[in-house]
Amino acid sequence: MNSLKRHLALIIPLLALLFGLESILLVNRAISIHEQKLTENYSIVIASKEELSLPKVQSFIPEASELRVIPTDRLTNDLKKDISKSALDSLQKELPYFYSLKLLDFPNQKRLDKINAALLKINGVTKVESFAKAHSQVYKLLLIIKGSVVIFSVLSAVLSCLLMVKQIEVWKFEHIERMQIMSFLGAPSWMRNSILFKLAIIDSLIATIIGTVVLVYFKDSQLASSIAQTLEVNLNIIKVWGDSLVLLFLSIIISLVSVFFVIIKQKDL
Repeated sequence: MNSLKRHLALIIPLLALLFGLESILLVNRAISIHEQKLTENYSIVIASKEELSLPKVQSFIPEASELRVIPTDRLTNDLKKDISKSALDSLQKELPYFYSLKLLDFPNQKRLDKINAALLKINGVTKVESFAKAHSQVYKLLLIIKGSVVIFSVLSAVLSCLLMVKQIEVWKFEHIERMQIMSFLGAPSWMRNSILFKLAIIDSLIATIIGTVVLVYFKDSQLASSIAQTLEVNLNIIKVWGDSLVLLFLSIIISLVSVFFVIIKQKDL
């Protein structure tokens, strides 16, 4: 029972740490998906008295990817019944050219303001409409979630690392007599502290296995489906096996670093 408690004292902080890391991975993937969707669906409408070309626009906006003419036929057809032909012809001559501009990526508000200002500097451009607010609501929500998750994960990681270091110090105290005997016999530092490295690696493996099981269960749960639907993403962002390998690598590295910290702290190297 005491042995189980000693292992849980390291496994639980590791699980909290892995949970925070996985949360950051998932939120980053969700944001990347939304950035791609926004880029595909988002466009800026430009009104210009002169004809525009994509190369000309790109000289002002390097990230411009597509410039498409918006036909005005529908507008003039709707007015045919209300005004005379001569008035309609005069109106068509006065109508500006309308264009739909697509970008390589979805800009933040600061960059969008610069894009609007740059477009208005093009000769003939009289009006620019970006529709940014309508397209960025979900994106801003995800950024808020990302910020909250990162803050929570950092705090959780700091607390977890402190708890891990304390538990490794307990392990070291429990095996201090063995280490002292090995030191008297001239054993190198890595050999004297090998039990600490061994326990840290074993607990990292156990924590990763538990985390993988939880991740598999979560992916198939109704809660995951509900969250994915709310964020407008699919469950493919949960990459169980790929993430498990990443988490295993990180958990081992963090555990070993914690052991090294304890050894250096107590001047045993």
